Amino acid sequence: MIILPFFWTNCHIITMNAKKIIPLLIGIALISGIFIWQGITPVVGQLGEAGWSLLLVCVFVVPEYLLNGQAWRCLFPRSTRPGIMQSLWATGMGSAVNTLLPVATIGGELVKARVLTLWGIPAIDTVSTVVVDKAVQAVVTGIWALIGVAFIAVLVPGDATIISAALGALTLIAGVAAFIAIQVYGGFSFVTKIAVKASKSEKFAEFSTKASDLDAAIRLIYAHRGRFVLSVVTRLTLRIILVGELILAAHLMGHPIGIAEAIMLKTLIGALRGLAFAIPGQLGVQEGGYIAVGALLGFPASLMLAVSLANRLREMLPSAIMLFVWQGVEGNNLRKPSVVSAGSKD
Repeated sequence: MIILPFFWTNCHIITMNAKKIIPLLIGIALISGIFIWQGITPVVGQLGEAGWSLLLVCVFVVPEYLLNGQAWRCLFPRSTRPGIMQSLWATGMGSAVNTLLPVATIGGELVKARVLTLWGIPAIDTVSTVVVDKAVQAVVTGIWALIGVAFIAVLVPGDATIISAALGALTLIAGVAAFIAIQVYGGFSFVTKIAVKASKSEKFAEFSTKASDLDAAIRLIYAHRGRFVLSVVTRLTLRIILVGELILAAHLMGHPIGIAEAIMLKTLIGALRGLAFAIPGQLGVQEGGYIAVGALLGFPASLMLAVSLANRLREMLPSAIMLFVWQGVEGNNLRKPSVVSAGSKD
C-alpha cells in the first residue's frame, strides 16, 4: 500500500480502521462481482471505441471544482469569505480525499475546512459552513432524485417502477429534512452534553462550549436564507452541467444518448450514490445503478459500465493530482514552526 506520509502522521484527519476497511472491501467485492458477471471484454471494447479522446471528460472537473467551491464559499459571512481560487483549491483537495481514500465522504469535508483554516480563515466559519454545505449537498441530491422520478414517469412505462422510484426519493428527502433539523436545533450541543454527563470530564466540558459556538454559527448561516438558496442553486446548476459528461462519453464510444435519457441516468445514479455514502467512492453501487437504470432505457450493460468508468476517470485523474497538492499544503504547514525556531536562534 502506498500512503502519502502527511495523510497519516501529521494531518490527523485520515485514519484507517476496521470501520473504514469493511465498507471499502464491500465496494471492491460489488464492483468485482459486477465485472465478473458482465464480462470485461465488452466493456474494454466500448472504451476502445473512444480511445484517448475519452480523456476529454476531464474538462468537466473545472466547473465541478469551481461551482462546488462557489456553493460553499457563498455560505461564509462576507467578512471572512475566502477568495474564489482559495475555495476552488480547497474544494478540489477535499474532493480528492473523498474520491480516493476510504473516508465515507466525510474526511474530504474536514480536509477542505482545515485547508482554509491554514490559509487564515477562522475555524468556526470553515467548520460551520462545511456542516451546512453537507446539508446543501443533501438537499440538491433530494431535488435531483425528484427530477429523476419525473423523467421515469415520462420515459419508462409501468406504475410499479414509478412508485418504487418515488418512494425511494421521498425516503431520501425525509432523511435530508431530519439532517437539517438536527443542525438547526443544536445537534452538536446535544451530543456533547450527553458526553459531558457520561464522562464528567473537564475536557468534554470544554468541547461542550465549542459545540455551542458551532451550533450558533450554523444557525446564523441558516438565518441568511438567501445564501443557502444560492448555494443550492449553484450545486444544482453543476449537476445539470455534468449531464454533458455522460452525453460526451457515450458519444465518444459511438452510442449517442439523448438529453432526457442522460438526465434520468444522472439523477437516479446521483441519488443512489447519495444513499451509499458509507461505501468509498460508491464502488459497485454506481456501476450497478447504471446497469439497472440503463436497462429501463434499453441500453446495454457494457455501455453503461463503460460510461461509469468514464465518470470515474474524470473523478480520479484530477483527484490524484489534488492529493499531492494537499500534501504540499500540509508540508508547508509543518515547516512553519521550524522556520520560526531557526529565526529565533539567530
